Amino acid sequence: MSLTCLKNRRFTRALLALLLCALAVFLAACTDTNTEAPASPPRVNNDDAGAGAGTDGGLGEAAIELAFVPDKLTLLPKESRLLTVRATVKQQDTAAAQLPIRFALLGGEDAVLDTIDAQTDAEGIAHVTVIAPSKPTSFDVRAASSGGGQVRLNIKVNASSVTPLRVEPSYSGQRTITRWTATAHTGVICSELVGNPPPDGARLVSGAPGAKTLVLPVPVDVALAVTVRAEHYIGGCVNVPPLSEGDDSQVLVYASDRPLNLAATELSLSLGASDAHPAFDKLLQASANLAESALLGRWKSDIAALLDGMREATPATNRDAFDLARVSGDWDSALESAFGKAAARRLRDPAERWLSAGLLSLNAPDALIGTLSPLGSGATFTPSVVGTATPSDVGFTGSFVTTWSADSNDTVLLGMELNWQPSRLVTALAVEPALLEFPEATSIELALAESVGCAQLGEVLLANGESPGNSTFAVCDERCTIDLCRSAVAAAWSNAQLSSGARIDTLSVTASGAAQIGDDARATGLSGNWVGELRTESGTAQVSGALSARAD
Repeated sequence: MSLTCLKNRRFTRALLALLLCALAVFLAACTDTNTEAPASPPRVNNDDAGAGAGTDGGLGEAAIELAFVPDKLTLLPKESRLLTVRATVKQQDTAAAQLPIRFALLGGEDAVLDTIDAQTDAEGIAHVTVIAPSKPTSFDVRAASSGGGQVRLNIKVNASSVTPLRVEPSYSGQRTITRWTATAHTGVICSELVGNPPPDGARLVSGAPGAKTLVLPVPVDVALAVTVRAEHYIGGCVNVPPLSEGDDSQVLVYASDRPLNLAATELSLSLGASDAHPAFDKLLQASANLAESALLGRWKSDIAALLDGMREATPATNRDAFDLARVSGDWDSALESAFGKAAARRLRDPAERWLSAGLLSLNAPDALIGTLSPLGSGATFTPSVVGTATPSDVGFTGSFVTTWSADSNDTVLLGMELNWQPSRLVTALAVEPALLEFPEATSIELALAESVGCAQLGEVLLANGESPGNSTFAVCDERCTIDLCRSAVAAAWSNAQLSSGARIDTLSVTASGAAQIGDDARATGLSGNWVGELRTESGTAQVSGALSARAD
């Protein structure tokens, strides 16, 4: 082998050894580096996140991530909304519990947050409530944590086209307010609205009577006619210029009473001579005395009038036999003896008692009841009860023309004239007292026959008749004689009913009453007094009493 070849082989081996040594040194160096490197950061749990509030907890500025949910929001002016923020630990992708969050408004003028500090719950959630500004705008709410995270939520406030208007009714009248209602019209002015109260507008709000203001949402940039009303009997209106959104506007609306709606009023009216008026009572008593006297007819004795009435009730073919038996049996004396002291006023005593008692019913507050109804510009009064009798029985002619009016204080004035046949009035009022005394009777005529004693009369005349014990005269037995007595009593009472003939008594009435008001301003009731003047053939007298009325 040549010397040159040997040298080359030795060089190659040395180079190879050098390379192996370098490789060993490199590998050793790499192994030492891995052994001395710091350990990975510890895993952060919820408690670590809470404990690290106020510092980054070794997490670094990017350790906490905040997000609004949702991340976009649009509100109307003054709208309130609950905002939600979620906090997470980025490296762990876990909730950051018990983490302090601070909120701030960026812009928004009069926007409001209900708090600036909150803390996340176990789910990493925190809340804050925002109230939007009063006008359209755009602003941000920022949430920031001590862990270095922060986020902004942009909120856009859109125009709502409406703004709140505080409406204050002003009323100085006396009517009862149950509630106030405010409304708004667009495109018209108050003078173009017909009626009091004016008709309601498209926008309406109601409030309790004690409410000083009513908040009414109204459109912006348009003139308004704002109305207020209490039911439909108080109303007012005011013109309001165009408003801008967010304006803090208030308007005072003067309200006044709607005139009393008599055209829609129908009432049950009651009045009576409830005060003492001796002259008035005396005139009525005069009519009662006339009716009492008419029971006798042309006779001065009750017994004679009674027997004469029996003769008139007897068939004409038997009247001569009646007269003969009356004379031969001395019926007049026989009856006077049988009835004793009561014979002289056998008919008139019960009649006087009932006539006087009947007149007392006119002194009750509800002695006269009837319906008051509108008729044209006036009214009519149609009686339904007079004392204890019906209008037809007392001689009322039907409905009576009435005048009425109302003033600004809701006082109703009434005027009317009532007229009747006086004898029919007093005899009709006597019916109830008679039937109270003789409840088995079905009419005042039968009650009077019972009081007279027609059964006793039949016994007396039969005993003194043409054929004692068998007949009083001709073929008329005891039953026939009793029936003749009843007929005579009925005829006598008929004479009393017609005793005033064509005479008419008149009562002129003037009344006033405070009205209660219904929804549409109709009167639902009256409470007041009346005065009147009674005019009869015997004279005139003043009378007065209480008045009341109610809607049926």
